[in-house]
Amino acid sequence: MWSRPETWGPAVAAFAAGVLVLKLKDWFKALVDKAAALLYDRLAGSALLARTALRRYIVRVHERHERFSVSFRVDDPQAMDMSSVYVPLRTASGFGAGAERGEASASLHEARRAVVLGVPGAGKTMLLRHTVLAWCRERYRPDGPPRRAWYGRRRPPKPDPGELVDVPVLLKLHEVNLEKGDLRDHIVKHFADHDFPGAGKWTDRALAEGRLAVYFDGLDEVPTDRRKQVADAIGQFMRTHAKCRTVITCRIAVYRGEFTEDADRTLRVQEFDEHLVRRFLHGWPWPQHLAPDTVEQLLGALRDTPQLMPLARNPLLLTMIAYLYSNVYAGTDQVLPHTRADFYKQVTDSLLGDRQRDARFSHPVKKAVLQHLALAAQDIPSDVHDRLALPEREVLTHVRAALAEQGRPAERAQEVLEEIVERSGLLLAVDSGERYQFAHLTLEEYLAATRLAADPTGLLTRYRHDPATWRETVRLWCGAETRDCTEVVRAVLAVDPVLAFQCLADAQVVDEGLADEIVRMFRDRLGRETGADRQAVIGAFGVVAGDRRARGDAVFAILSTLAADVRGAERQAAALAALAATNLPRAAERLAELLPGVPAAAPALVSMGDLAVPSLRMAALRGWREALRALWQIRTPRSAVALTAFLADSPSGEVAFYLADLLRDRAIEDALRRTPQRVGVSEYLWVWQPFAVGADDPLVRRVSMIAAVILGKGAQPPPEVEVDPRIVVALGLVHHEAPPGNALLDAGTSAVRTRMFHQLPPEIKADATRLLADQRSPISVAAWEEANTPVEQPDYDYIGSWHYALTLVLAAAVSLCGLVRLADAVVGRKPWGPVWLDWATVFLVVGGWGLFFVDEPIGLAVLPVACFCAVAAWHDWFGSEPALAVALGVLGAFAALALRGYVLTARADAARTPLRRFVREHLNRTP
Repeated sequence: MWSRPETWGPAVAAFAAGVLVLKLKDWFKALVDKAAALLYDRLAGSALLARTALRRYIVRVHERHERFSVSFRVDDPQAMDMSSVYVPLRTASGFGAGAERGEASASLHEARRAVVLGVPGAGKTMLLRHTVLAWCRERYRPDGPPRRAWYGRRRPPKPDPGELVDVPVLLKLHEVNLEKGDLRDHIVKHFADHDFPGAGKWTDRALAEGRLAVYFDGLDEVPTDRRKQVADAIGQFMRTHAKCRTVITCRIAVYRGEFTEDADRTLRVQEFDEHLVRRFLHGWPWPQHLAPDTVEQLLGALRDTPQLMPLARNPLLLTMIAYLYSNVYAGTDQVLPHTRADFYKQVTDSLLGDRQRDARFSHPVKKAVLQHLALAAQDIPSDVHDRLALPEREVLTHVRAALAEQGRPAERAQEVLEEIVERSGLLLAVDSGERYQFAHLTLEEYLAATRLAADPTGLLTRYRHDPATWRETVRLWCGAETRDCTEVVRAVLAVDPVLAFQCLADAQVVDEGLADEIVRMFRDRLGRETGADRQAVIGAFGVVAGDRRARGDAVFAILSTLAADVRGAERQAAALAALAATNLPRAAERLAELLPGVPAAAPALVSMGDLAVPSLRMAALRGWREALRALWQIRTPRSAVALTAFLADSPSGEVAFYLADLLRDRAIEDALRRTPQRVGVSEYLWVWQPFAVGADDPLVRRVSMIAAVILGKGAQPPPEVEVDPRIVVALGLVHHEAPPGNALLDAGTSAVRTRMFHQLPPEIKADATRLLADQRSPISVAAWEEANTPVEQPDYDYIGSWHYALTLVLAAAVSLCGLVRLADAVVGRKPWGPVWLDWATVFLVVGGWGLFFVDEPIGLAVLPVACFCAVAAWHDWFGSEPALAVALGVLGAFAALALRGYVLTARADAARTPLRRFVREHLNRTP
């Protein structure tokens, strides 16, 4: 039998064809994708493909914003992940004690039309980018489970546009040219640039129905002479499309109230407090060779340099600090710079040094080139569109001039330009290399100031011509070198007293008489300034009072006196804030002394972060409850550890709630885990057991005390406290013995526990409710303690396993063999036996594969029967005995593969109990 090729050749060919089935499916998939792409380009804007186009738009926008380039990371400029580094910004609306403060994303969500203001580098653009990314992530999770297509085993997760509300459009205003089209045309172009071509009609409908959220970024970057035109166009857009969400960002010093009548809210981006500084630094991708406590070392260095701490509260400057520390200062005895200008100098010098590769051009040559380019960019007339970027031809002209000034051959201009762009990241090539711009406007302003170091007349001339453009450059000029800045400060005082005070704070040498005149002027005006000027004056007072010279001591004494003067609330509040801005330990001590009689001292202490913790701890030991709340509001590991000393002695139990809230922060959780806790409450040791690390985790005992206080009679959570969901779920869902009635399942649920349960995030609360509904009996303490223990059986996906792949190949090979044999029977060459067998084979094979493409489990149940009939076709090829053996072997293989898949799936399902799944998805990830 086996010696005759005609008896076994068709079977081998059929098996080989079965192996190629999956490859053919990939080819067919590519063919379908190509045809679909051609059709999409023509019909993307139609109603038929609108949702498909939106899915592709979501993917493209997500890819655009999920990672961002940080030009200060020379080695890997694309390695920054938005989710790990971004820190939620905070905003304020209004000024003084009546200002409304909140999380920036929530504030934007509440307002349909908002203006976001901030200082340079405050994170305005990153806020908009993160807002856009958050919208995309609600509809698209690229790291989610892959999906099946009828012609492919695995495809990337598919976006779900869901309800089309607030579809984001982010426009950079310095790229908007109203001569080439109105704002609607720029929105359509934005969609086309993000894989949604031909979106004109869809955009019109979306605008009319209020389905778009349009974010206009950088009004301050629009040329001065065109700024009013662009602002008017945005105002008209807001009035015409009032249903759409609209947000505009601008530098606070440039904004002139252009949208006061059209915007619902005007928000100011607040500087980072120490909690946010710490959170940012923990998310920074530090080099592997640095010590594990690098973040703590850097924070300690910042506390030791009071004049540098205000810089760390600015997101852009904090990014520079993290880069500079990780590449220059970490592991050395060098001291961080003390002023903004010195800091920018260190950053530019470090980036231009490029220690990783041999440079063709020296550091002084490249810096001179950048100074020429910075001054040229700052000098661009206001009527030039997109004044931030210089054309390549003009750039090369300035590079040649700088090289000639340095005595270098001008013909190497292209080479030095490429080295600066590729190695430093300070200068960026845009528009495919046709234009160049600095990585951030602040760097351009600093380098322009250093270019004018010996030309104060030129600096003042430029400032008088365009004050808004040259404001920051003037400040940096005063602090860049140890020079006498008296005449520049005097000239600025005549034009802008607030800027003159800021220059006095930055300058190292100023005539004492002029300095005293400025200090007296603002001592009398303290608290009277509004808007951006108020913050500028407070910051300047803080820097001057923090100076170690006699002038600093005198100003500190003035602020200390005004902070205790209750006759003027606004002036007192400004003095308190200015004391905090000094970042001096003695300022924290003074504010803590004022705390009992001056409640407004608490926010000032909170703004000082860890510097205020020792003073607040001493105030708490004296029995001042305001100090306990201030420690909670600081929200750092150091402040949380200080609170633990008062856990057992807090009469109202507020410290327990504070600690239960702070546990939501991973860094604080780790710090509390390292802090010893000798005593606990035995009845509640089970609460933290699922999340314990090691056999003797101090948090188990500490949380037991927290739980005992929370469930105690009369305990009320303080305002704004959100208890860690892990504690809320344990106390709310787990049925335990003492005291009775602690589960939400019971009718006697306490008001405190019910209130905490309603504070859970909506997704956790919804799943917790479903978990309760699915439970046949109350959740026991034993089940809770085991809810987060690792399981030996890993997750198993039958569709993605080799069992499934082998079953599919076997079914395809045997089915093809049966159909080939059927063809022989149909043409009459080799009759098949009973008439019903051939029709049964056709029906089962075709039907089985059809069901497989529709519903895999049903199809896989039918295919074994189809294959048994197909094997009957081998009777004439191999004889009855071989055919019977092959048929039994095929059925056995199917049974073994199916049984193995069923057993592994059952084990995986057993390991994923509802409680385990709930804990893993919602509670095993600290916010």
